[in-house]
Amino acid sequence: MKYLCLILLATSVTGRFNDDFYQQLAKDNANKNLISSPLSAEIVMSMVYMGAGGKTAQEMRNVLKLSADKNEVARKYKEFLTNLEGREKVALLDLANRIYVNDKHTLVPEFNQVVRESFKAEAEAISLKDTTKAASIINKWVKDQTRDRIKSIVKKEDLSNAFIMVLLNAIYFKGQWQYKFDPVRTRKADFRITDQKREPIQMMSQYVTLKAGYIPHLDARVIELPYSNSSLYMVIFLPEKVDGLPELEKKIAGFSGNLPRVQVYLHLPKFKIEFTAELNKILSTMGLKDAFSDNADFRGLVKSSSAKISKVIQKAFIEVNEEGAEAAALSDLDMMVPICVGCGGRHTAPFLFYADHPFAYVIRDKNTVYFQGHFVKPGQ
Repeated sequence: MKYLCLILLATSVTGRFNDDFYQQLAKDNANKNLISSPLSAEIVMSMVYMGAGGKTAQEMRNVLKLSADKNEVARKYKEFLTNLEGREKVALLDLANRIYVNDKHTLVPEFNQVVRESFKAEAEAISLKDTTKAASIINKWVKDQTRDRIKSIVKKEDLSNAFIMVLLNAIYFKGQWQYKFDPVRTRKADFRITDQKREPIQMMSQYVTLKAGYIPHLDARVIELPYSNSSLYMVIFLPEKVDGLPELEKKIAGFSGNLPRVQVYLHLPKFKIEFTAELNKILSTMGLKDAFSDNADFRGLVKSSSAKISKVIQKAFIEVNEEGAEAAALSDLDMMVPICVGCGGRHTAPFLFYADHPFAYVIRDKNTVYFQGHFVKPGQ
């Protein structure tokens, strides 16, 4: 059996796959700090869908919430990726696609054309005579696209004779807060992992005007932290209860609340998260099974009648400090009393947002979530 290898770094264009994917990922990693990019998984899987047929294509279409008209899918991603190019003037938001093909195999010309035109993915033949060199070429692309934050995605052992190709989709973001934290005000504080367990953490703080409020149906405080001269912002969801994060994450899908601008006493931990997960089980639970089986149909992708997906891996990174946030993600698919929003009440005091217990966050613009995760404990 031959294997396709796909590597992704990105976020969801439709949002629906994003939500389903993250719900399962968060549930499986409830006790771990988490950073992910569901769009990364969606983009690379959608690239593969363009070459899938039969039951394999049907399952991918259902899970990814894609149209049966592949021309429509191609138009959607072409528009999304074109609109993204050069949009951010100060913050960095880069998304790139690349395909490396074992030089003993050939991409189906129609597939190569559609991914080049719609997914802006360049295809390059790679020799496996020297697997160390081949792995180095692939990993260098990963390092370059994520500014050295993710240093590798394949090992030379991954590049056996069964290897057909690797599809890479990388997303990188770095932005400065519109309202930076003063490092002088950063202090050690307790982070309440549970009601009984606490650990020390570096807590940033400032008094600032931001969009914030208490959302009754979430039973959580929500705040938006904008990035300087950017359309992107971070939304943080802080449950009222110390143990309220699992229930909160079931409810925040698609949240786009119209928060008021208020004076806020903001306390936010400095944190860094590096996360790696194999996604086969999650995608299979969501209904994607045929693509991993010997019955997989990818004859529209590569000139091989026996190619299947062996594994899907996502690597992601985020660092949040006084200056702002830096994030990157990589998925590898290897074929082988507060202000009460909506309550009508008026606030009489500054809004307190003290993130001293597990919380969820997203980095997004008005239409798209680029990164999503949660922070549950210091020092992981």
